[in-house]
Amino acid sequence: MSLATGRDKSGPYISQKGTSGRIWRTPTSSTWWFWLLLSLLLYAVIFVLYLIAIKTQPFPGPFNDPLRSFGILAFALVLGTASYSLRRRFIRGLPGKAQAWLWMHTWLGITAILIALLHENFTHITHDYCQNMACFTNAYWGTSALFALIFLVVSGIAGRLLDTWQARIIARDASTNGVGIARAIEERMLELEYTIERLSAGKSEPFQQYCMQAMDKMAAIDSTPHLDPREQADFERAHETLRARAHLAQSLERQKRARLIIRTWRSIHIVLACLALLIILYHATMELLTQVLHVLPI
Repeated sequence: MSLATGRDKSGPYISQKGTSGRIWRTPTSSTWWFWLLLSLLLYAVIFVLYLIAIKTQPFPGPFNDPLRSFGILAFALVLGTASYSLRRRFIRGLPGKAQAWLWMHTWLGITAILIALLHENFTHITHDYCQNMACFTNAYWGTSALFALIFLVVSGIAGRLLDTWQARIIARDASTNGVGIARAIEERMLELEYTIERLSAGKSEPFQQYCMQAMDKMAAIDSTPHLDPREQADFERAHETLRARAHLAQSLERQKRARLIIRTWRSIHIVLACLALLIILYHATMELLTQVLHVLPI
């Protein structure tokens, strides 16, 4: 049975050469380097401005430029990283591949947290540690916003590593089960079931009962029923077919479990990301209205 090849939206790329084997790999992309170099360049410029401010200002902090501007930039980068979710789930017609948006999401997210640390001048991270809960609500939940951003980025990196790990499990299993990914396994198992039904049609009751029990248990039964010698050849074929089906059933279970882990983590990450973004959005909005636009009193 020849298998069609393709690329799952969240998994590895599957390519096949002839029928001898499969090659599993993630397609290389120049966007990985583009967003990495752009992020490094942006952070280098911001870090130079930070060093100048530290040396020239008596009390550098988040309420004075340029550190205040760093906070605005970090917030803009957070909104930029959030656009990946819009591109992936809601506005799929936006230009560019989903993978390119993912690399943008990854590198800008890491850059945002590094710039946010400069914005706070590493307060509550390397010095002036929080002594009570009031620390987290001061300055319009500024410290909470910082820790929420750290948590958001770290959890995203952990999720990305988990995603890659489970994708490798799927790829390795699909490369060794002789069939491929879940959809191909299900099709092959259906073909094997038809084969078993044809072999057991018109056979004795012990033959048919053996086949039904083996299919229900998703495993070949070791005990051999007493059969007519004329049924022995078909029984051996049915037994091997049942073993092949049981092997594929185990492979399908492993792949489904890996996909379930990926989906579950993404659902949890989305919920946590929304909560973190609400805290960051509140802090950024209040700081803009009071410190930048002067719409509200300080």
